[in-house]
Amino acid sequence: QVRVSAGLWPMPEKGPLRAQVFGRIERGDYSVEKVHFESHPGFLVTGNLYRPLGKTGPFPGVLSPHGHWAYGRLENGADGSIPARCISLARQGHVVFSHDMVGYNDSRQVDHRLMDPRLAQWGIGSLGLHLWNSIRALDFLESLPDVDRERLACTGASGGGTQTFLLSAVDDRVRVTAPVNMISHFMQGGDVCENAPNLRIDTDNVEIAALAAPRPMLMVSAAGDWTRDTPRVEFPAVRGVYELLGAAGRVATVQVIADHNYNQASREAVYGWFSKWLLG
Repeated sequence: QVRVSAGLWPMPEKGPLRAQVFGRIERGDYSVEKVHFESHPGFLVTGNLYRPLGKTGPFPGVLSPHGHWAYGRLENGADGSIPARCISLARQGHVVFSHDMVGYNDSRQVDHRLMDPRLAQWGIGSLGLHLWNSIRALDFLESLPDVDRERLACTGASGGGTQTFLLSAVDDRVRVTAPVNMISHFMQGGDVCENAPNLRIDTDNVEIAALAAPRPMLMVSAAGDWTRDTPRVEFPAVRGVYELLGAAGRVATVQVIADHNYNQASREAVYGWFSKWLLG
């Protein structure tokens, strides 16, 4: 159902990525490089690749969708810092790819709110393009010689949280997941990149997120946004699905006393979760 609503049924043919990795900067115990590759022929996915220095790989690979921050993958504030997340994960021993959502930063080939009635008849829209880009971003991570393709993970907040649980639902290469401040029983996403026709017919974000089971998932929530009920409502519902599969110990929840965020406390919860399941 997710794939049909996203225009990904049947799945498009995967063409060559033609990835370019360049402009390397070294910062002591990590490096940052620029990346672009083709998700569709001629359509470039852009972003930054963060790698550990001074450690021996292969390393877990982490996809880091950014969400609707004003500065996209370059957002660096107290409520959310994508570079801080990526740098910290790289220092801990992960290879991290932070890619632009469509219409942000270096991805300007189409508008973020891709709404074309003619294209929509074929299931082509913002949500489907974002999801396809995330699938191809996993292909890119898998292609790197220093990444262990059996240890791939994804984490993001807000719109990046939606991308995290949608990707986990349709692509089981995501072995560990941490959607932040987005799994809600009443708020289903406020942007066209989070909504598509028929996506939530007879279902909702809670059930879609539970499709990650039995893979390890950390549900991070905030007391000051639409995930305020997570410990009481959404988490028990998702844990019930994990229990059916004998995997109750593979799902956990952490709530941060803050407004909508991916702040330091939220990040540190995710670091611990990834450390447990990806680094042992």
